[in-house]
This record gives sequence, structure tokens and C-alpha cells, in this order.
Amino acid sequence: MATPKSRTYRLHLSEEGTDIFLECHHRLARISRRFIPYGVTLTVAMLLIEALDGAELSDEVHAPAVNRLTGRIEHYVGASPSLAQAAAKMLDQVEASPDGGPAMTVARLLVTAIALMSASEDSEIARAYRRIGTGVSPQDP
Repeated sequence: MATPKSRTYRLHLSEEGTDIFLECHHRLARISRRFIPYGVTLTVAMLLIEALDGAELSDEVHAPAVNRLTGRIEHYVGASPSLAQAAAKMLDQVEASPDGGPAMTVARLLVTAIALMSASEDSEIARAYRRIGTGVSPQDP
């Protein structure tokens, strides 16, 4: 059986979250000087968050910014199935919120990754983009 080349991920974003994702997508396209699929933006965001250790990841996941970006607007983004595997691995590292905060899900982790990407330096984003193996080398900012 062949491995699927893509999978659809569902994001629940607020209006602010939608704007932030689109800004991240535009920023990555500008950095790479390429037209890119939305899934590439989501993958780059996950690569950025993957670098955090368990405690840092827990702090980011429970940050107020993630709550602001999360909402009722549904968006579907096609990306590699390996994104789910990476997310599951990261969820194992996240500590439960001591105050009984929102449940940890892949969707919340994806929103956290978007929030982190929006705060990242262009050089960090360019490095993460090169890691996805597109064969296209973005210009250094």
C-alpha cells in the first residue's frame, strides 16, 4: 500500500489567528521567493516548535497568545502525513496545565506553532524551510 502524500489538518482559528496564519504564509513566501502551499507554512511552523524542549513547549502551548489565536473559524490545510507523527511526538513532551487549562490536542499544538512562527526571526524561518527538503533554497534575509 502506498503512503499518502498529503493529509488534511483542521485548524480552528479566531479572526486574529486567521490573519496571523496568512501573515506567516506571506512572510514565508517572501523569504523563499516562491509560491508555496499552505501546508508548507504549517510544516515550517511545526519545525520551529520542534526545537523547544518539553518545558518550553508546555509554556508556549499554554500561553495567552494561543488562546487569542484559537477560535471558531474552521480552516483545512493539506500537509504531509508526517506532520501528525511529529505532533504526536511533541504532545508526549507537553506537561499538563496545572490550572486545568485547555485540553492538549494536535490542533492546539498547530496553533501554538503558528504563534511561535509569527514571533520567529526571518533567519530561523529560512532555516526551517530549508529543512523540509523542497530542493529550493530560499534566499537568506
